[in-house]
Amino acid sequence: MGLTRISAAALLCYAITICWQTVNSEFTTEDCKQLNNTVNVTCTNDEINYYTVNFQNDAQFKIYITVDNETETNSITITCQGGDEDILRINKNLTKFSLQHHDFASITVDGCIPFEDILKGFEIKLSTDFKLQRGITSTSLKPEHLRNLAALSNLVLSGFEKLDEQIFANMKSLEKLELTRFEAPLPGGVLSAIGDNLVQLNMRDNRMHQPPERLFTPLNRLELLDLSFNKLQTIPSGTFDQLENLIELDLSENRIELLPADVFQSLRALARLYLANNRLKRLDLGTFSTLNNLQQLGIENNALEIAPIEACKIFDGLSKLDYLELSNNSLTTYCLPHNMSSVQVSVSYNQIRELLVPTGAHQPRQLTKLNVRHNRLEHLSDEVLLYLHESLPELSLAHNPWQCDWASSMWLAYIKFNNERIRDLEELECTMDNTVRYVITINSSDIGKPASSIPYIIALAILGTLATLAVLAAFIYRRRATRKSNAAPLSNSVSYSNGQNGQYN
Repeated sequence: MGLTRISAAALLCYAITICWQTVNSEFTTEDCKQLNNTVNVTCTNDEINYYTVNFQNDAQFKIYITVDNETETNSITITCQGGDEDILRINKNLTKFSLQHHDFASITVDGCIPFEDILKGFEIKLSTDFKLQRGITSTSLKPEHLRNLAALSNLVLSGFEKLDEQIFANMKSLEKLELTRFEAPLPGGVLSAIGDNLVQLNMRDNRMHQPPERLFTPLNRLELLDLSFNKLQTIPSGTFDQLENLIELDLSENRIELLPADVFQSLRALARLYLANNRLKRLDLGTFSTLNNLQQLGIENNALEIAPIEACKIFDGLSKLDYLELSNNSLTTYCLPHNMSSVQVSVSYNQIRELLVPTGAHQPRQLTKLNVRHNRLEHLSDEVLLYLHESLPELSLAHNPWQCDWASSMWLAYIKFNNERIRDLEELECTMDNTVRYVITINSSDIGKPASSIPYIIALAILGTLATLAVLAAFIYRRRATRKSNAAPLSNSVSYSNGQNGQYN
């Protein structure tokens, strides 16, 4: 009885203290001290602005509250440990404590289902960001558990086995939704009730092998869709047909091997597309033809091969692209950008042996940066060098088997003239006379002769042939001239004879 009175007096004093305080969103050391005067409550200050509150009502059930007072992320996490029946009886045993004067920007509830009574017990005001994690509870999440969240704009649901198709029936104000770590496939109509306002949908880190049919159909205002870190193997045609306002699509970290040519045809507002770390082996012509507003495209870390005949057509339509990432694939050729504004390109860690230039006229300054490190390039054609000369891009060229022979004189001259634009000049090497040398140590006199005797022999043979032909032509001309002189008048003969004497004296 005495202990109860002391506890009640302590809580009363704390409440009076709160009433006299000005409104303060931060959880303070003074709050922690007051809590330690309360029965079955322990508060610890582990670091600056980081507090842990332990409400322990019996040996089987505990509630932890973690408060983080970072400048822009003032947040609270409520974690429940215990059986589901204990959570249902929470109101009977929970030590009362008010957090009403704290304005938390983010609230996370872990394992506390249902959680309404806990929030009421602590008098926590709902914020715009609310995260609900399954934790260790086995209680299924039902629509009635979210009935008091109707005005919420940002919601995260994480770790649940499955979702009821009507789970969001009363949450039509949602603008941002995150659904992560789900075991079972989501029902196709689960997003129907929130399609009018939803702008961002994060569905990363699930076990999705294929997007459910009709899942995205209601989301005509969606701007961001994250499907990364799933187990997607294919994306059926029509999956994104209703997402005409989508700006960013992330399909990275999946198992996608093939994309239908028309899979992105409706995404005319798309600005960022990420396909990294999949198993893509090829792309059909026209895959990107309607993406006129795409600015960033990442297809790195795949097994992508593009046939030389398609290399200059595969990225047609990307007129506003400013960043293209194709590193760590299986490319053997790459066609330099055309019909684009100004783009940075990385094709490092491939097997590229040849750079191509598209046929027809192209505007200069389409390429601002080019990274071809770690490929199999030996030479660059005159057409490629002219393209690079007109575009003036920054280049990364090292770790290729460059050859410094008589066919490389134009390339070496380009390197010397544009050395300030070569970002890895100090690493750039080439083979000359079977010796690997740094390009910056090679002089013009070193490349004025072929790298072996074979070109010398060929050149001498050509010169010898030309000389023989010249002598033969002179002999024939002289004989014809002699015949004409014998048939001409004497005066002409004398004149010609004097001319001959004058020629050979």
